Amino acid sequence: MKTVLRTLRTGLLLGLPALAAPAFAEEAPAAPAPELTSNIGVVSEYVFRGIRQTWGNPAIQGGVDYAHASGFYAGTWMSNTSGNLYANATIEIDLYGGYRGAVGDFAYDVGVLQFLFPGADYSKITPAGSYAKKSYNSTEFYLSGTWQWLNIKYSRAMTDVGYFGFTSNNAGPGAFPGKSSSGVSGGDTTGSWYIEANATYEFLPTWTASLHAGRQTITNSKGLDYSDYKAGVSKTLPGGWTAGLAYTTTVGADYWKNYPSVAGNGTTKDMNAGTWIASVNRVF
Repeated sequence: MKTVLRTLRTGLLLGLPALAAPAFAEEAPAAPAPELTSNIGVVSEYVFRGIRQTWGNPAIQGGVDYAHASGFYAGTWMSNTSGNLYANATIEIDLYGGYRGAVGDFAYDVGVLQFLFPGADYSKITPAGSYAKKSYNSTEFYLSGTWQWLNIKYSRAMTDVGYFGFTSNNAGPGAFPGKSSSGVSGGDTTGSWYIEANATYEFLPTWTASLHAGRQTITNSKGLDYSDYKAGVSKTLPGGWTAGLAYTTTVGADYWKNYPSVAGNGTTKDMNAGTWIASVNRVF
């Protein structure tokens, strides 16, 4: 899942109104043109909010972003994921759009993010018929504020899919071997929310350090809330490339330990285990 602040974005495109000018006056500067950018990268493992998404395997990721001079923007981002975690899934597609603006040194960003897992559904968990039909697709509203090197972001699930399809049917107490007392205790998980703080600092030319702390709260549940932390460093390389190395871990997500594959192949994975992530990406 792309954290639409998965890489911190503080650049803003602010429109300049056209000014009427008398004859022979210098021509007013043109408003900034809309900008279309793309990105592609490889990570040693895809980790989202502290939870491992590719079952210990690498991921190829990329996206396209459109930013209008007015501050409105839209984009899409994709990554391979694991059918061991999302039944019948091979890819995640994120669609998002919103508005960015600034007041003095303070920048803000408000928008909507849609997570899509084409073909994936809880009803396809092995053995067949274990759970009722339920999509993993989820929609979140987000609000973000950035001041210099510090960013705070709040995301909230908007639909009855809630936290990626978790309900009392498919994620109730007993569904998680790592902590059998944990689970959704009432209905669905609509209104689940995530709050995070991100800090970046260029400590040497082309070298940037980053810190992240987040808290996931899952509504109508017991023992499912957890925190995640990440620290990393990145290096800007010639040609628009960036290489990075980070370590991520969780606190309170013990229910993800020894999680069995939903594909029924007999494998298990500590989805919350602390993990080093190496990455390389390029923006075009």
